[in-house]
Amino acid sequence: MSLASVVQVRNVSFLLHGKSHKWKMCSSCCMHQKLQQMKNSTLCIPVGRTYCKDFLSVRKAGRKCQWISGRYFSASGNDSSGNVEGPDRRSLVHRVRLSNHLPRSKRPWRVLFFGTDLFSLKMLKTLNENRLQGGSDRLVDTLDVVAINKRNIEIPVRQYARHQGLRILDWQPPLHPLTYDVGVLASFGVLIPSKIIDMFPYGILNVHPSLLPRWRGASPIEHTILYGDTQTGISIMEIRPKHFDIGPILLQKQYDVPDRVNTLELRNFMAEQGAEVMMEALSNLPELERRVVEQSEIGITYAHKLSRDALYIDWENQSYLSIDRQGRALHEIEGLRTVFNNKKINLLDPCDFQALNSDRALEESVRWKYGRPSSEISPGSLFYSKPLKLLLVKCQDGWTGFKSIRIRKKLTAVDFHCGYLLENPDPRFYSMDNGIKFNLDLLSPRPINSVPVSEQKGSHIDLKVGHGG
Repeated sequence: MSLASVVQVRNVSFLLHGKSHKWKMCSSCCMHQKLQQMKNSTLCIPVGRTYCKDFLSVRKAGRKCQWISGRYFSASGNDSSGNVEGPDRRSLVHRVRLSNHLPRSKRPWRVLFFGTDLFSLKMLKTLNENRLQGGSDRLVDTLDVVAINKRNIEIPVRQYARHQGLRILDWQPPLHPLTYDVGVLASFGVLIPSKIIDMFPYGILNVHPSLLPRWRGASPIEHTILYGDTQTGISIMEIRPKHFDIGPILLQKQYDVPDRVNTLELRNFMAEQGAEVMMEALSNLPELERRVVEQSEIGITYAHKLSRDALYIDWENQSYLSIDRQGRALHEIEGLRTVFNNKKINLLDPCDFQALNSDRALEESVRWKYGRPSSEISPGSLFYSKPLKLLLVKCQDGWTGFKSIRIRKKLTAVDFHCGYLLENPDPRFYSMDNGIKFNLDLLSPRPINSVPVSEQKGSHIDLKVGHGG
């Protein structure tokens, strides 16, 4: 690669594959301007000092990137190179020298991590522990952290980075090309613009706890439990701008969802698995970049952020299994909600609803209370069962049971019975719309045709993709 010509200040030209390309520049020799992206899909980014500027150019031909480094020379007044001084005493003629350049082709990598919560904290700890270890197995050379800074809220990733002496960058960080080889993101919650993605030769890898394209969005773990998925997984995908979780898949592993797991337990499990899959992707990064496998348009579901309205129970339209999943999915927010005598109450300490509805003592308690079978009892009806020591509530297809409730303060089931139910001949909980659509289409996971995950537990797909910026 050689310089095509000496060019004027407002237009820089050089030869690339035998063709002349131009970028429009401002007249200032400080070179702090952005260069215009041309129709030939060539992007040029200036960095460096005042009069001698290093810059990086990347030309995207399809999905293959060619990286070129260069140096921009500028001087005020006449010099031995023939630069001519203009009326404003700035150089009117500048020179550009180009040279071939490739990013690091092998580990260890210079990594910039993006994260916030406890799930992403596990990824950061794994990267940092790898950085500190010696030997040929080391994957991480340098590690810096991007974390959102919130007043009066301690961000776990930020706290850990500070204690470990890692460099912390606030959002959005000013980045220069080739400062880092790859970005790693986990549960960051902010869209990454193209200008940041393009700073990484290997792109930004997202560790997502679901089998994409199922459960794109902010709360995939909660939705996995909420809709009764029996399989989940870790997807390593490349970040794309403008939308969450739409990038191509690099690596994906599938796991069984443990029986009656709650959000905290499943998050801890997925964090452990996610850290392993992330390191596997980093160990094979150049090869993974060679192929493009886009996500399928079939089987897309969205895991939007859940509000507190999702805590309410719709007794008439929910089964006891869906209520059980609802409680396990949302337990970190608050206990499930319902309305009694125009007052909001929380239902706490639920029992195993499936075991409850298989217990013969349940039907005996119902007949003792109502004198008729459960099938004739209206949803929302409730009573205290002394043999079971539970507050029983009828739902669409059976009964739910709770050991305590909160109405102003926490009460046991028997205290609630004595204080509120004895005075009411026909106590009921009212059904409330929680915005959750428990339809069969979502309850049954759809096949992911673009990513044929093996049925074997812990199996993986070794897919290779290009930079998704």
